[in-house]
Amino acid sequence: MRNTIFLVLIALWGCTSKPETTKIDDQDKADSASMSARRASPATSNAERILSRFILDDLLKFDSEAELKEVFGKAVMHSRGAYPEGMGEYPNTLLYSGTSKRVEFVWEDTTRCSKLAYIEIYGQRTAWKTTEGITLGTTLKELERLNGKSFTFFGFDWDYSGATNWEDGKLATRKIFVYLGYPPKADMADFEGLVGDKEIRSDSKLAQKANPVVWKINMRR
Repeated sequence: MRNTIFLVLIALWGCTSKPETTKIDDQDKADSASMSARRASPATSNAERILSRFILDDLLKFDSEAELKEVFGKAVMHSRGAYPEGMGEYPNTLLYSGTSKRVEFVWEDTTRCSKLAYIEIYGQRTAWKTTEGITLGTTLKELERLNGKSFTFFGFDWDYSGATNWEDGKLATRKIFVYLGYPPKADMADFEGLVGDKEIRSDSKLAQKANPVVWKINMRR
C-alpha cells in the first residue's frame, strides 16, 4: 500500500512554479477591469459563470492551454514547475498567476499542452474550493467529517509532507489529493510527534490536538 501511495504522489506532485512577482490585490483589480471590458463576449460569459462559483471542479473540463485562453484570455500564461527531489521540471499553464485565483494546470501532452493530467492550488489563501467545500486552510477535523471517517497522512517537513490517504472514506471516490501543513500561528510543540517520513492516523491524539490544515489541493477527472 505504501509503495502504491508513493507512485501516485510522484505522478501527481506539482511543486512551486517559478516565482511570480505580481501583487495579488493589484492583479485582482486588473483582472476585474479586464473582465468588465469584455462582457459582450460569449467566452467572457463562460468565465464569469465559473468565477461566480469558484468551484475547482468546473476547471476540470478544460483539456488544453488553448481552450483556457479562449475563455480566460490574458489571464492564462505558460510556465514551468519543478518535481520533488530534484527530478527535473515540467511545462505547465497558470491561470490568474499572482492572484488569489491562481490555479496550475499540468498536461499529459507537454508538447501541445493538452490532455489534462491534474489541476492544483497551494498556499494559505485562495478563492477556490471543491464541490464539498475543501479549500486552503480546511482543517483535519473538517476533512474527517467530509470523509465520513478518519484517514492517514504522511508526517511533515519532507518532500511528501502531509499527503493524505482517504482510507476508503467518502472522499476516496473523488480524485482529490490534499496535503496538510501547519496552520497560521501554530504552536510548533503540538507538531513534534508529527514530523518525518511516517504515516499518521488523523484520529490519533497528536493529530487531533495539532489539527493541521490543507495547504495544497490536487484534483483529477
